[in-house]
Amino acid sequence: MRLLLVPGTSPDRWARVWRERLPDDPLEVVHAGASDAVDAVLRGDVDAAVLRLPPAGADARPSGLPATPPSTATGWAVVPLWTEQTVVVVRKDHVLTVVGEVDVPDLAGETLLVPGDDVLGWQPPEVEVLDVPDVPTAADLVANGAGVLLVPHSLARLHDRRGTAVRVVPDAPGSPVVLVWRTDTEHPHAQELVGIVRGRTAGSSRGAGTQAPAASPAKPPAPSRHAARTPRPAPRRTPPRKRR
Repeated sequence: MRLLLVPGTSPDRWARVWRERLPDDPLEVVHAGASDAVDAVLRGDVDAAVLRLPPAGADARPSGLPATPPSTATGWAVVPLWTEQTVVVVRKDHVLTVVGEVDVPDLAGETLLVPGDDVLGWQPPEVEVLDVPDVPTAADLVANGAGVLLVPHSLARLHDRRGTAVRVVPDAPGSPVVLVWRTDTEHPHAQELVGIVRGRTAGSSRGAGTQAPAASPAKPPAPSRHAARTPRPAPRRTPPRKRR
């Protein structure tokens, strides 16, 4: 099975669990940008993909996502996995680093770097927008003090730069991460993959290749109150010492 991952998603744990459950059917992991993921599934290059959808509060379609997201198109299976928090990336000496979390109104007046592969499609009010080619370029510009960057937390970690800091923006729209595949070409182990990426145990996964967990060893029965008891040996008495 071929699984495509967009930047910021890590396959290490999934691949390990897959090898344990399906050792005879290898999981091949490939990587692609957000804008190429859906096309790769449509072409049949991969059997499934883990990608991001536009946040619920997005004002427009993000440039890094397909024009017709799988969640609104027919013929797609879409399994929600998690919603990733949005963070702001700033220089380490920026005034926003004095707080642990940044509220959306606190971003007013900032220069917001919007990369060409943006996956949020959301901007706070009263910011000055500066378009840049991609997220790595935006991260470099943040380190140079050219502006701030809003991205999902995993992308901030992936493009970490020396001299920058990250703060969660709790009231910003999150980034939904989903597992998708075409229903007309569903892989036989698609449901097994769902169980793995969702963290199900082998016994609770619905995949056809799931093996039942090994039975626990039976506990010995508790002894009956009427069972014969083994007599204890009489205590050994030490003869008294003779006085001299």
